[in-house]
This record gives sequence, C-alpha cells and structure tokens, in this order.
Amino acid sequence: MNLVVQKYGGSSLENGIKMEAVAKKILSKTHEGYKVIVVVSAMGKTTQNLLDMTKSIVEKPSPRELDMLLTTGEQISASLLAMVIGEKGISCRALNAFQLGIKTDHTHCEARIQSIDSQSLLSWLEEFDVLVITGFQGVTDEGDLTTLGRGGSDTTAVALAAVLQAPCEIYSDVSGIYTVDPKVYPNAKKLLKIRYDEMLEMARHGSKVLHDRSVEIAQRFQIPIYCASSFSDEPGSLVVEETDQENAPVVTGLSILNHQVLITAEMNREDSLLFSLTDHLKENELNIDMIAWIRNADKTFLSLSVWEKPGQPIRKEMDQIADHYADNHLQWHNDYTKITLVGAKMRNTTGVAASIFQVVPVQDIHMVTTSEISVSLLTPTHASLNMIQKVAGEFSL
Repeated sequence: MNLVVQKYGGSSLENGIKMEAVAKKILSKTHEGYKVIVVVSAMGKTTQNLLDMTKSIVEKPSPRELDMLLTTGEQISASLLAMVIGEKGISCRALNAFQLGIKTDHTHCEARIQSIDSQSLLSWLEEFDVLVITGFQGVTDEGDLTTLGRGGSDTTAVALAAVLQAPCEIYSDVSGIYTVDPKVYPNAKKLLKIRYDEMLEMARHGSKVLHDRSVEIAQRFQIPIYCASSFSDEPGSLVVEETDQENAPVVTGLSILNHQVLITAEMNREDSLLFSLTDHLKENELNIDMIAWIRNADKTFLSLSVWEKPGQPIRKEMDQIADHYADNHLQWHNDYTKITLVGAKMRNTTGVAASIFQVVPVQDIHMVTTSEISVSLLTPTHASLNMIQKVAGEFSL
C-alpha cells in the first residue's frame, strides 16, 4: 500500500473555492496510486474567533472546556472537505481524534501525543482511499478531548507519518521555507533543503512554517517533511537530516518573534530575587525566554524577557509584579522583538557575532543570547525592520 500524509492549513481551507483546489491536489495523488491521509486545521480564523468568543463571555475559561470548544473547528474542516472529495467519486471518510485513537497526556491546550492506534488507521485505509483527519487534537485515556497548542496540526500530520513510516507533505499559502519571512523581507530566498536542527531552532524562535514539536518528531523518526503551496505546483522545501554543509551558508535563515516584554531589576549580592521572580512569572503562566545576569562587587543586574501571546495582553500581571518588586527597581517594557539568526555551520565558524555588530546599531540591541547554531537579538519593535534588513543583507538571506 502506497501511503502519503498531507496536511492543509486553515488558510488553504477558508472557503469552498479553496477547498476545491485542495481536493484536486488530493485527487491527483490518488490517481498516482496513493492512499492519502489528509490532516486539516480549522478553516481560516475559526480558532481565533472561538477564542475571542470565549473571552467575551468568560474571563478565565476552564482549559478542559476550552479544548472541548476549540476541537470543533477542525471537525468542521474535516467533514466539509470529506464531502467535497466524496462528490468527486473518491471513497473518503472524515475522522476525529477520538475515532482514530490519537491518545495524549492530560495537559489541556498544550497536550503531547502519547500513542496512535495504527491498526485502526490501517483498517480504515483498507476501506477508503482518502481519510480526512482532524489535526491539533487528541484524547486522554479517560476520553477527554485535548488540543496540541497553536500549530498542532503539523504535529498530528508528522506523528501519523511516523506511525505509518510514510512521507509527510505540509501545504499552506506559502510555497516553501524561506530564509526570512517573505511578508517581512520581500528579498527572502526559498530554501530547497534545510536540516532538522536548523528548522527546529527557527521554529522555536518564531518561524511559523512548522510547529516545533512536529520537527522534533520528524527528526526522531527520520521523516522528511516537504513544505509547499496548496495552490500551485511550484517546487517546495524539504526538511531532512543532512544537507550539503560544505557549500552551505554560515547563516541559513532568520526568525522573528514579536510581542516580547523586557523586564529589568537590580538586587544586592545575597538577594533571592531571581528565584522568587521566576516563580512569580510561572504562577502567572509567563514563560521566560532570554536572561542576562551581570554582577559587580555590590550589585547584580537582571534582565529577562517573556513572550506576550498575541491578543492576550499581560499589563495587569506585569504591573502587579512591578509593584511587588518595587524595592528592586523592577521595570517592564513591551513592544520588543527577538531576531534570531540560525545556521548549523555556526558551530565551526568564527566571527559571526562580529559581522552582526558591524552592521546593526548597537544601541538598538538590548539583549543577546546564543546557542551552538543561533544568535538571538532583542530589539525594540520599532527598530526591528531596519535590523532585519541589515543582518539579512550582511548574510545574503
């Protein structure tokens, strides 16, 4: 049995005309002799609309009930697309996570897939040429519905491909993976191939092409991911284990993560501010991103950043934290952007930081962190476009 897993994002399914185009792409695969497992996201902005509806009614929704609500979006997409495909004479069945046995842990809104009932999946494939499966969701052992976090449909698709040892194709309104988001930097170049570790680093630092957990699974089970457009036959990009490193650029790509909040404070040498502040942030469900810690003889100066989720302002929480740590001169400022340069070749290349600091205004860099294959810069959002253009030009991105 020739199998392929395809995933279609919400922008590819937002109306009937686009669903017809998606159906034609799926049908062309069946005509090549494949059974097709199609994973779908919610149509258009359905998930965001459901979140907005919730916020207009409930201040702090129960995570369990929120998952019950959000999983409806993918069910709408799956059933409608299955109808469109069925009208074309192809045997097709829409299935949700409960019917397919996609088991997760109990972490509502950020669940992780634990297992998939592959025998059930294969039995459905004996009967139907196309299965349209709800992405982004799973079910606990007790039968509670869960969601996998934003972008979780990618994770569903790659997990299914891993279980079946089948190729995985991710389709969206973008024709592949670019060195920089082409909506921000029009001169960005398409990458024909990119390594798992580079793609994972870019995803974790703001690239919206693939969900980071999907890349983790692909790397673990060695599943190549092909990313391309839902609406054209233009060649896409392939995520694989190795690329031609000898001819690879030092910097492969650049990720952009907006909605960063910068927190600064100072303390005496014996002060336990860092420990209590990180606990305080955890209690408010705020994830720390970057940390800078500078000590002199008498004082320690602390800077850290947290990510403010789009549409979920944290002014109230941050004002309370600032009041609590007023003696430490704690201040916070929003509207920051993190720019991350990624490249596996950085491991063995000197002078990357020097090249960056030669072209960007140093006064606009408020924090810097590095890993083996990345350099991240925190800058005020109003200065970020200029910085993106300068570093992209310096490294020919």
